[in-house]
Amino acid sequence: MRSMTGYASCTFENDIFKLSIEMKSVNNKNLNIRVKIPYILNFLENSIKSQISQKINRGTIDIRIDFEDKREVEGLFSYDINVAKAYMNLLNDLENEFGQKFENKLENLIKSGNIIKKSELNLDEELYSSFISEKLDEVISKINLMKSEEGLRLLEYFKERLDILYSFVVEVKSNSKLVVENYKIKLLERLNFIKEDIKFNEEDVLKEILIFADRCDISEEISRLESHVEAFKNLISSGKNDVGKKMDFILQEIFRELNTTGVKSNYYEISKLIVDAKNEVEKMREQSMNIE
Repeated sequence: MRSMTGYASCTFENDIFKLSIEMKSVNNKNLNIRVKIPYILNFLENSIKSQISQKINRGTIDIRIDFEDKREVEGLFSYDINVAKAYMNLLNDLENEFGQKFENKLENLIKSGNIIKKSELNLDEELYSSFISEKLDEVISKINLMKSEEGLRLLEYFKERLDILYSFVVEVKSNSKLVVENYKIKLLERLNFIKEDIKFNEEDVLKEILIFADRCDISEEISRLESHVEAFKNLISSGKNDVGKKMDFILQEIFRELNTTGVKSNYYEISKLIVDAKNEVEKMREQSMNIE
């Protein structure tokens, strides 16, 4: 189990390359990768996204890469020596002609705009791709390690909440045996109170109790609740990373069964337990939104 929240970075520099990678991850229902890279690495954007998606299942991933090829920078600028000499000779002629001296002939030379030229970068795409992919793997491993550590903490949290939830289900199951008996007692009390005004027979009373017993029977709901709790327990203990969506689905099913149980039981003690149980489910659902 992994959290969707994490951060990792990597810096590297040698005689050839200078590289910095920063990656952040936050919650998202799906996988959303946002890449910020230098213009010269645009050809790598799709492969970077693909590499991340192979090892991260869910979340919004922001990745920033700063990269410099020192070889290219060193040979990036050049100047035309012939044009520079011709321009300098012209400045010398102007000085002789007008008897004036230029304060900085070299500065004027550079400002002419035709001397210094910027060369087009000759990209070694295969070398770039191999180098950056290797370093990106390191960053992905770092962020996944952080997310796994947070996932372990959340795993203990879910286990605690699940134990509390199951204890409420057990109590509901125990109280379900009292629902019909409680209804029977209250019905007879009401009938005894009004028996002088209304005539009734025992067969009608029995029929009413049987109808109520059928209507408030929550045995199936309890069975499904127990099944869902067990499924959730197995899921979070499976050791898998991509469990967030399944967790949310199971918790929705548990919440739905609790609602149905509370409505059908028509019993105050069970209603109180259902409120407490739903509160535990909400706590787990809030945290499950942070699980990859």
